[in-house]
Amino acid sequence: MIKLIGIKELQTNTKKIREEAARGVRFIVIYRSTPVFEINPIEKNVEFVDDLKSTGLYTDEFIKRIEKTEKDMKEGNTRTFTSTEEFLKSLS
Repeated sequence: MIKLIGIKELQTNTKKIREEAARGVRFIVIYRSTPVFEINPIEKNVEFVDDLKSTGLYTDEFIKRIEKTEKDMKEGNTRTFTSTEEFLKSLS
């Protein structure tokens, strides 16, 4: 399913939109009558992790973090950040 939403709706209903995206809804965000970006659900892709492993470029710790992130997303365990700084701090 695809839904068109305005930028203001995205700002005021972010949690609801995130929950719908987690259930498979795709959103196209409109700003001043022009589509500007999409919000797409992320589907679990076993091949993605296997592809990362096969390159040999990533550490086992990084692969485990990707797998944990996929598991958390599937279970709805996500976080919302209020600033770029807060997000970057969470990565360390």
